Amino acid sequence: MFTYALYYLGRVNVSMVLPALAQDLGVSRAEVGALGTIFFWVYGIFHFVSGEIGSHVSPFRLVSIGLLASAIVNLVFAFQSSLIIMLILWGLNGVAQSGGWSPMFRILAERLDRAHIKRVSTVMPFSYVLGTALTWALIGAVASGDNWRIAFWLPGLALLLVLAFWRKAGIDAPKTQSSGIRLSTIIAEARGIAFVMLAAALGGFVFNGTIIWLPSYILDSGLIADSMVGAVAALTQAVAILGLILARSLVARSNLALLTAAQLFAAAGCAFLLLALTQGIFAIPVVAFALLALNGAFGLTVSAMPLLLAPAGRASSTTGAVNMMSTFFGGMAGFSIGGLVEASGWSAVFGLWGAFLLLACLLIWRNRHREDRRDGKA
Repeated sequence: MFTYALYYLGRVNVSMVLPALAQDLGVSRAEVGALGTIFFWVYGIFHFVSGEIGSHVSPFRLVSIGLLASAIVNLVFAFQSSLIIMLILWGLNGVAQSGGWSPMFRILAERLDRAHIKRVSTVMPFSYVLGTALTWALIGAVASGDNWRIAFWLPGLALLLVLAFWRKAGIDAPKTQSSGIRLSTIIAEARGIAFVMLAAALGGFVFNGTIIWLPSYILDSGLIADSMVGAVAALTQAVAILGLILARSLVARSNLALLTAAQLFAAAGCAFLLLALTQGIFAIPVVAFALLALNGAFGLTVSAMPLLLAPAGRASSTTGAVNMMSTFFGGMAGFSIGGLVEASGWSAVFGLWGAFLLLACLLIWRNRHREDRRDGKA
């Protein structure tokens, strides 16, 4: 969990410097937002690839390679001045970063019995929230104005230290004999979790949209001094942690992860719809509640659901497929949200996010009994 949290040093660092990048390169926010799009699209596709590979080879090695490659990309990115080259590099970073989450879930699935998987699956989402908060706080404190390059070379160096930590830990899944990659198995697996993949796509569009553009919304609101945007953005992740704690608590009480996710998606969707009609200081508590519910629901979708619904020996590939959908469609938030803000303002963005989350709620609600059958209750 600690290692994956630090993966985010080399991923969401770009969110804190998007306005500075646009100004320095002389391009629009929609254009520089393509960095988020290219990252999440490539990351999404290769999440599926690394997830499938992670079911057959050592997860420990895949994570190690991902850390090293992401560190190198960030260091090289810091010295660029061309948006085209930056887009290529950030796409390569998507490939590197895809080697973390899914292989780690194979380690969990094969080292834990089913009685513990549900509880542990609600813990893992804390990693990316903590990683986002740490990165936003750090980059917000050291990178401002023309000093955006430090937002990349500093994480690049830090990721090399993370790699050393991971290598020393030496955690891996038990060695097994792989039966090889079979297309029929992949297709059958995708059909079985189709509703989760669609819900992940809708939730990912909103979740990744907040990761990419929330600092810009805080800056545009004018309620916070520019120098405090990084700290406030990091504070929103503290709210997200509360959402994960809430989700974990609800699952512990009901032992129903799917029903809990549907309820939290509904709450987040309604909050974003309300936010579309809210302005000024009153928007702050609404944003906080929306993020709380969104993070709780999204964490269950990309963490608990793949582990609970994956066939035996397929935790890495199932996790990769679900996260492919969340990140690929999340990548669309890079350019589309930037363009929508410039064309119609933030109210239109919040209205769209609310509608998507309510649809995700409906998908999970209609399939909530799948968890009962898997647990042998029905």
